[in-house]
Amino acid sequence: MLNEGKVISSISKSLKTKITINSSVKNTENWDSIGHLQILANLDKLTKGKISKIEEFSEADSVQSIIKILKKKKIIK
Repeated sequence: MLNEGKVISSISKSLKTKITINSSVKNTENWDSIGHLQILANLDKLTKGKISKIEEFSEADSVQSIIKILKKKKIIK
């Protein structure tokens, strides 16, 4: 099962920049529409396709909101 650390690491790799739990679209230069698609693709790969089935994921605009959705869907602890 995934944990917050792996999610943050995956997002960081997707955006090719160091991020924290407080990173978001507003304070991360590389988090644009292409970056967001890269995040979704990498997390989808990590979760074996579970992310692509979560509609609200496309609106997640911060690390905290992504983690909140993953916890709600019981994908991470």
